[in-house]
Amino acid sequence: MKLYEYKGYVIYPAPHLAGSYGYWKISLSIRYGETVKTYSNDSICFTKGEAVFNCIKYGKELIDNGVVMLDVAV
Repeated sequence: MKLYEYKGYVIYPAPHLAGSYGYWKISLSIRYGETVKTYSNDSICFTKGEAVFNCIKYGKELIDNGVVMLDVAV
């Protein structure tokens, strides 16, 4: 999976299939320096591409809203 750099952070999209229904769920890691935190939510996506896009979007929202509690504040 590709990574996405944003405001000094690195977002790693890691969507996963939700059961046998073929839906994708949002899951990602955000890294700053050596610190990594994992996040997910219950959003449902219909394709892997849509899920990757929404992982990046969600990661950017977390960073912009200050939810990411890593070594350095944004």
